[in-house]
Amino acid sequence: MIKRILLLTLAYAALMVIITLTLSQHQSFVAILLVLNSVFAVLILITLFKNFRLSKQNMNTNHHSQYKIPDDRNNFKTDAWFKISQKPFLAGLEKRLISSQDFYYDQSFFYAIDEAGNGSKYPLTDIAELSVTGTQINNNRIWQVKIFKGSEMIEYRFAHNFSIWNKNFLNFYNRVKQISPQAVKSKWSLWRM
Repeated sequence: MIKRILLLTLAYAALMVIITLTLSQHQSFVAILLVLNSVFAVLILITLFKNFRLSKQNMNTNHHSQYKIPDDRNNFKTDAWFKISQKPFLAGLEKRLISSQDFYYDQSFFYAIDEAGNGSKYPLTDIAELSVTGTQINNNRIWQVKIFKGSEMIEYRFAHNFSIWNKNFLNFYNRVKQISPQAVKSKWSLWRM
């Protein structure tokens, strides 16, 4: 969202300079500026509203309580899970690029939960790699988590759910960096989200 607002602002500034330089002597100069300012304000408000609505939906699903995970089957006992993934849309092609699970973390574990509510639980200390990939869907970079499970390496790919209102993924990134600094292969940056 920040990138989108910055791009809108740069386009707006460029249009203002061009209009000022070319039409400043024209009679309808003020009317053109008013229209341009109104369009810019509407675009910014629409962008903020969409992001606010998506963030609110993500925050409503941050806790695991919507998922029915039987304790006797998976023995997951926690009261503070935070969702770090979202499902981007790319006309069905996203299924080939990202894992089908939703991803959560708490202070000690990383969770991969499928649509049926079944999941896997991994200690954060078992994460071998947390890195950004070269893949991007709808302005969201795809991240990967590689985890040691015995001698086997498991890999999950997902789009993070970071926003102005939702810092769960950034908190997860910092927690992994705190526990296993060598596992974090990509530097966090708002420009590389």
